Amino acid sequence: MREFIFKANKSITNGEVNLKDLPGSCGRLDLVCRCVSSSFFLSHDLRRNTIFYSVHYGAPNPPVAVKFVGSELKRVSPDERSIALFIKKALDKSPMQLWKESTSGIYIAKKEFRDIILEKKNEGKEIYYLHKEGENIENIFNNKECNDKNIVFILGDHIGIGEEDEKFLEDIGALKVSLSPLELHANHCITIVHNALDKAEID
Repeated sequence: MREFIFKANKSITNGEVNLKDLPGSCGRLDLVCRCVSSSFFLSHDLRRNTIFYSVHYGAPNPPVAVKFVGSELKRVSPDERSIALFIKKALDKSPMQLWKESTSGIYIAKKEFRDIILEKKNEGKEIYYLHKEGENIENIFNNKECNDKNIVFILGDHIGIGEEDEKFLEDIGALKVSLSPLELHANHCITIVHNALDKAEID
């Protein structure tokens, strides 16, 4: 299983989503939509071995977490507008501490970024923080011994995840993983991670 946890620093936290202005009035919700598309969509198929979390810290009710489960998704298309419509439906619901299903494979909860990461850590999963100064991903996932790992990747939007959350990841033993010496868009990072794991045949 591959999981991605994305910190969306400015993304909207209620259902008042303006589909004509996802970057501006919705706090770069377009970035979330692109990451969802990169996480799941193949040519004529979906990645059913993937879960994607976006944790929104924008107005008016932060934080709100949205979870997408590839094995359960239905009727979602890869374009930003379609994905934004499904996110809007989720954000229209009142989030609680426990995950509440909005539509097939899409859930919402009142959860912090760190709380979700700690849940994964306590489940025994490997936590990797995508950072240009980390170890090259192909040096880590280049042999069949990695096949039985449940892997969680942490990434941020154009703002990043912040120094405090970086310190938190360091404290829990997350490993920094580099995809490029250059700063990349988050959705491109997800595509590169999938490619590296596909080549290593990691589920």
